[in-house]
Amino acid sequence: MTKKDVDGGWAWVVLVASYMNGFLLSGVCYMGGMFQVVLLEHFQQSVGLTAWVTSVYASLMFLAGPLASLITSYFDCRTSVMLGGLLLAGGLAGSSFATSLSVFFVFFGIIAGLGLGLTYTPCVVIVSYYFEKKRIFVTSVALSAAGTGFLVAPLLFRYLLDNYAWRECLIFLAAICFHITLFGALMFPIHERKRGRNLSKFCKQGREGLSEDVNSCSLIKANASDDGNHPRVTFNENIEQESKFLRGDSEPPKKGTITQSRGTTESQLDIFKNLAFVVLCVNQILVNASCGIFNIHLAAFCEYYGTVPQKVAYVLSVNGPANMVSRILLGAFSHASEQNVWIIYNGVLLTSGTIFCLMPLFAKTYVTQMIAVILIGTYLGGSYALTPILTIECVGVTRLATAFGVTLICAGLGLLVAPPLAGWFVDLTGSYDYSMYLAGGLMFLSVLVGFVVPQLIKSKNEYHIKTEYAVDVETVDSGFEIGTSL
Repeated sequence: MTKKDVDGGWAWVVLVASYMNGFLLSGVCYMGGMFQVVLLEHFQQSVGLTAWVTSVYASLMFLAGPLASLITSYFDCRTSVMLGGLLLAGGLAGSSFATSLSVFFVFFGIIAGLGLGLTYTPCVVIVSYYFEKKRIFVTSVALSAAGTGFLVAPLLFRYLLDNYAWRECLIFLAAICFHITLFGALMFPIHERKRGRNLSKFCKQGREGLSEDVNSCSLIKANASDDGNHPRVTFNENIEQESKFLRGDSEPPKKGTITQSRGTTESQLDIFKNLAFVVLCVNQILVNASCGIFNIHLAAFCEYYGTVPQKVAYVLSVNGPANMVSRILLGAFSHASEQNVWIIYNGVLLTSGTIFCLMPLFAKTYVTQMIAVILIGTYLGGSYALTPILTIECVGVTRLATAFGVTLICAGLGLLVAPPLAGWFVDLTGSYDYSMYLAGGLMFLSVLVGFVVPQLIKSKNEYHIKTEYAVDVETVDSGFEIGTSL
């Protein structure tokens, strides 16, 4: 990669490819709720058991993130994206031949879901690497593709269901998702191959001079990764020399100037000793559990109250524009406002929980259901724009990458467990009202947990202030004693 490809040149091709993949991924993931209705009608299994298929499918988009990071670390983003696209397309195509729910679970829930996870993370990472000056802007553009996917996917899937059998629809979707592999092929890892060759050359040249054992080179490759995609080597001196070396503009550093980053890894794991961050993770599990119930059972809830399937697609699609506008406006407002971001965050969650609980009482018609989804998209969708800010307040900027990855895993756990639990309530009561009540209850519980986090942060800050003050006073007193004795 040349300098002209940073903030220009091929970088714009990568941005378009990332946007299109984000559009396809979010859309095919959001259709899980519509798949839920189809599976219930065809396989005639319980709601709770059927919900496991769609919940595993959606949750793997986040739970497979560590595996995607591992692949991008050892290979490159393009490998992970193309492999994920093939798995997603293959899983959707294979599920069209399923004769039982268990077989459908393997192809759709696991294989296709794993394809979602392997593709999502590297599509975001690669954009951040190709842009420097415009990084914030282009990352926002790439992430906004989710709202477009939410808007288009329900309408497209409804059109396919109205004109073809559901098995044929899966074949069409598999063909569409195969384009993820094609877009991934545009994410050329030229710079990564160059770095890999330089790093391998350096390891061979420097092996004799290293005081560590023969595995030092492999440790260097495995340990260093500042963005999960591009290998970095830690030097004791001259960081500029490191950058030139990785770009291939200079010779490898002198022998003996490399240190292992074991201490860095240990410091990253210290986030689990941070009680405020642990409580935030619990909050994320509860928030996404509530959101998962809403997304997977919403279509069945609307049809339960007599809304025709064609109109249900429009109800689901209005969530897309509401999400896009909310994330942009709420993110900008939280930066510009002097209000505590935790108050804003808990406020939108409290409002979302209230809407969930009111839906069984008022959202019984097509119009009221559409209003409810717009409100949910506006409030709950905007809360995700605040998650990185809240994570920084808990762990700081230096550990944001590790901490944010953990919050994504927590989000996946919430999406995995809650929808089948809500389905069990539907099986037990015969009504989808209780699934929304459960979603609202989990959201209220997340608000209670959310109010605890800033108090823990405040207590931690006060502890550090007192500790630093005591050290300063002791230093001053010691200096005074020395001065008087002289």
